[in-house]
Amino acid sequence: MAENRKKVILSGMRPTGRMHVGHLAGVLTNWIRLQDEYECYYEIADWHALTDDPARAKEVNENVLGMVRDWLAVGIDPQKAVIFRQSYVPEHAELHLAFSMLVSVPRLLRNPTFKEKLAELRKKKGYTRMSLKVERLDVEDEVDQILRFVREEDEDKARRMLSSVINRAKDEVLEKITTEVSLDEAAIPAEISYGLLGYPVLQAADILLYKGEVVPIGADQLPHLELTREIARDFNRIYVPVFPIPEPLLTETPKILGTDGRKMSKSYNNAIFLSDPPEIIRKKVRSSITDPMKVRRNDPGRPEVCPIFHMHKVFNGEEVDEIERACRAGELGCVACKNRLTEVLIEKLTPIRERAESYSDEDVLEIVREGSRKAREVAERTMEEVRGAIFGP
Repeated sequence: MAENRKKVILSGMRPTGRMHVGHLAGVLTNWIRLQDEYECYYEIADWHALTDDPARAKEVNENVLGMVRDWLAVGIDPQKAVIFRQSYVPEHAELHLAFSMLVSVPRLLRNPTFKEKLAELRKKKGYTRMSLKVERLDVEDEVDQILRFVREEDEDKARRMLSSVINRAKDEVLEKITTEVSLDEAAIPAEISYGLLGYPVLQAADILLYKGEVVPIGADQLPHLELTREIARDFNRIYVPVFPIPEPLLTETPKILGTDGRKMSKSYNNAIFLSDPPEIIRKKVRSSITDPMKVRRNDPGRPEVCPIFHMHKVFNGEEVDEIERACRAGELGCVACKNRLTEVLIEKLTPIRERAESYSDEDVLEIVREGSRKAREVAERTMEEVRGAIFGP
């Protein structure tokens, strides 16, 4: 009889700060469901948090405490899922090293996340095209000789002399690229670290170290998972089969806009946090933008462009149809709509905030330490297989 076991899931977050309602709707609610259906490993991805800015290391410990406190408060259960810290399991770094031998630099340069980050930095730094300043070559004597050979109809000597001039030009351009432009800094700014380029390789190590079989992602993240699948296939082909080929578990992520209409993000300063008290929630909702064309209360509204309505769709399902109808009909003003949302959010977030406050720092640290111990037991077994596959017994 086949073993009746749960499939393995690895998912994680970078510890960049407290959780907001976008995290609750987009990730945490799904994690709560998955922990009952799968063998789940939920990773505090602290190494990943440094790929954009290594100076963030000073913030990581504080961010870990706040983030895990919020995880526990919404219902992530350490008895059902393994909550662990990436840097507490050094096997992540070891497997990352092994996998880095299997991936070419051109393949990493094609990674969608890297290309987006590269475009963002190039725009920020004003890099629009590569520019090389190569000094004029002193080839007058060679040109005179080439012309003399042509006049003398000595085609072979003329061709050899021309080839010599061309090769000198190539050598100088390559020298400029190597010594002055450092692998084309105009195309790859200095802010791009090896860690950022190799981010998806470490991500593959995260998933495969626990032999993850299922990865919960949105459809737009499928290209990121494909590199993990390629690495697993290549390792199994070059050495011996060790890793499963992880499959995507496509999940719909509700659209949560921040108070300014952009994607909700701590970096945009437009987030409503799970830890916000009622007075802060009221202030943030009250200051949120709405449909700019709905100036007066009885003007017809466009809910599809309103951040407040987007949050009603996720957190106030019972009233959302009526709110949409009344808004479009000009029967519901923005102030009243915001007040409805405020009360709903306060009702939903207050118990979460209170539960989070009930966990001491030591409570959180103990849960992370114990989860990391469990994770490392699994990681050590995997790395024994990996070392044996690569180097033999």
